Amino acid sequence: MMKPNRPNIPKGGTYPPEFREEAVRYWLSSGQTLNAVASDLGLTPESLRMWRKQMETTPSFEGVSTTAVQTTGELALAREVGQLKRELEAMTRQRDILKKAIAQRSA
Repeated sequence: MMKPNRPNIPKGGTYPPEFREEAVRYWLSSGQTLNAVASDLGLTPESLRMWRKQMETTPSFEGVSTTAVQTTGELALAREVGQLKRELEAMTRQRDILKKAIAQRSA
């Protein structure tokens, strides 16, 4: 998922529901930590954490047309994608290490 564009919000204003949902989905699918994504988007970690909780518990997240079941299912899928990306990176690193070891022993 692509990084959502942060809208210009005056101090004390609220972010549009669409941006909130995109930010949470980006966080969960990116495989990055909460703090890293929040910093990248110019948000506080607590904002992302709160928006995620709202998405998981609210049938219609601030007017965004999603049902609680769809949102929860999509969040679960986004979490799984993030986890699988991290596992793939770890396996790729392990493979590369083994390739180097085999090459050194063969030489």
